[in-house]
Amino acid sequence: MEIKLTKDRKLTLGGKRRKRRGKLDITGVDLVPVEGKGCPAVRIVEKKGVLRLLAAGYVPAPSDPVPDSWEAAAKSCTWAFPTQFQSPAAALAVSSPDVFVAQTTLSALKSDISSGTHNKQESAASAGSRRIGLRREPRPAAQQATPSAPSDIAEPKPGVPVSNGGMRFVMRPLDGSDGFILEAGLPEYQALWYSRLLPEGRRPTAVSIQPRQAAIASCPVLQKAFSEAGGDVLALFADTGHFSIAGYKGGSMVLLRECRVGGGMSSIAEKLKKGLGLDDEMLSSALDDNLIDPRPVLDPLVAPIIDELSASKDYLSGKLGCEPKAVIVSGVDVGFSHWSSFCEERMRLKMARLDVFEGLLGVPPQCAGDFLVATGAALAVIGEEEAS
Repeated sequence: MEIKLTKDRKLTLGGKRRKRRGKLDITGVDLVPVEGKGCPAVRIVEKKGVLRLLAAGYVPAPSDPVPDSWEAAAKSCTWAFPTQFQSPAAALAVSSPDVFVAQTTLSALKSDISSGTHNKQESAASAGSRRIGLRREPRPAAQQATPSAPSDIAEPKPGVPVSNGGMRFVMRPLDGSDGFILEAGLPEYQALWYSRLLPEGRRPTAVSIQPRQAAIASCPVLQKAFSEAGGDVLALFADTGHFSIAGYKGGSMVLLRECRVGGGMSSIAEKLKKGLGLDDEMLSSALDDNLIDPRPVLDPLVAPIIDELSASKDYLSGKLGCEPKAVIVSGVDVGFSHWSSFCEERMRLKMARLDVFEGLLGVPPQCAGDFLVATGAALAVIGEEEAS
């Protein structure tokens, strides 16, 4: 599903992959740069259902930051890819405080649009979130080009872009998810800025612009554990500052939520170092080599996250008739074996590490974790093209 920003600029939410004919050559880029390296980028070619990694590396970040106002967006900023990443199409995974992806219901979304509160504190996601015990933080209102303009818009339709209250957004149904939809959006001025970022007349000429959160959720589809489970899995995405959970039924995503607990891997690592009396160098080796028993310190930190996974499992089972058969995990780089054991004890499910480049032919780069979002962005577009 896509938001058209200009003739060939789009905002995409990734979907289920299906076989397609022909060839698709796309570069995925994570616009959150790795310190000292640049923005992670991958170039993937798909032909007759075979995916090949042509290039992976880092591209310089755009010279200007993402704008936070219409005035800042008016400044021209051009950004060219190195030769090895100049594919016909590109997928940009973007992030800012105003870019969002949320699970909600169509009735809640329509209500917020009609009342003009779509981008204010009572977000469209809140009503749908309450149905499965989720809580979503309010997102700030975006600046508007014409604040006095009325919010008189048509009823939103799947995949059709809508502008309201200074925001550009799109929604798509979650297949078999008991009436839920995914909503994604960003401020109009950021949509305009991203659409002008790459120069006209030079590759890539077709660009998909994706919320970073949605790009990550496209990554599990190539995993061996995903196919072995028939696409009925849970996924846990650990970031430095937060955790998020996705649920899949028959290969289609039916749940996407942020954990209300945990604080992210940075918080857990700091608490482990303090509780175990270890420094950065010793922490990973001590846990991975089983030199100490970390459970008295680690278990209270992991338990709330496993409880969130368990609640998601109960929702998939009770509401959607889907029994997840595995938990695919990315970003848990401290004590993974202990996390896996804890999950198996509490949920009777095994954890599988997400291998970013599994299912792709070619030589993967070092620091594969850096390329998680970029790869997911490319796979999201491949899934959309195959479904069309």
